[in-house]
Amino acid sequence: MNPRRILVLGATGILGQPVVQALVSQGHPVRALVRSSQRASQLLGNSVECVEGNALAPMDVHRALSGCHAVHVNLTQQAELDAMQNVVQVAAERGIERVSYVSATTACEENRWFEVVDIKMRTEEVLVSSGIRYVIFCPTWVMETLQNFVHGGRGTVIIGRNPPKLHFVAAADFGRMVAASYLDERAVGKRLFIHGPEGVTLPNALERFYAACHPQLSVIRMKLWQARLLARITRRVGLTYVTKLIDYFDRVGELGDPTEANSLLGTPSITLDEWFATPRLLRHGLPH
Repeated sequence: MNPRRILVLGATGILGQPVVQALVSQGHPVRALVRSSQRASQLLGNSVECVEGNALAPMDVHRALSGCHAVHVNLTQQAELDAMQNVVQVAAERGIERVSYVSATTACEENRWFEVVDIKMRTEEVLVSSGIRYVIFCPTWVMETLQNFVHGGRGTVIIGRNPPKLHFVAAADFGRMVAASYLDERAVGKRLFIHGPEGVTLPNALERFYAACHPQLSVIRMKLWQARLLARITRRVGLTYVTKLIDYFDRVGELGDPTEANSLLGTPSITLDEWFATPRLLRHGLPH
């Protein structure tokens, strides 16, 4: 293996941290472009070079990419498209070998009516049309997002009209697979769907999560229309987004075939029950 210096955008997020950890474990020098180097160093450790800057600022991206061989992009929908445009422009100038990007398992032309998917597809198009070697990851729901349903000392279970089975994947498995892609040239030029080992509905996953990890919580169960009404009354932006996401998955299902990703990068093995049993690691915000 030839170690590559890899710049990670979104290194401190729930999917960013495991990727950084896995890349470092493989011997890659990792640089993170972050808002606060002090906070990022506390989360990522001293083995990661933290450079302060903004992925939306072309000059910051240009500076951060100096001496790097590859870039991994995992940002919010508000930032990813503009950041990718900055990355491919600078990457072309600097001869970057590879860009990896985190899209979504339901991202496809038919679903562009959903704003999140449209942004993902536009970001993919910027990357693919750049001519730079790429790998696009399309993960399903991540186990770590279950914690987002805990609010104000209560757990919430939102029951959609037709909840599909979702193959929740642990962030640690995702990080391992991203790192593995940097060791396998067969991954280049592919869209790889990342699904976990067990298909369960979101309400079922949440019930199991609360029972195993937060047995002391009072749990509120509500229909999707009730959650929408509550979001409107309380003006909770996060709840509004979640209700839109649940409604979207009720309509389209999970989508994506993980067979190729599993063959190339190794099948995710961490089950929900195994993840529940893992002690909470406050330093890294994982697993729950």
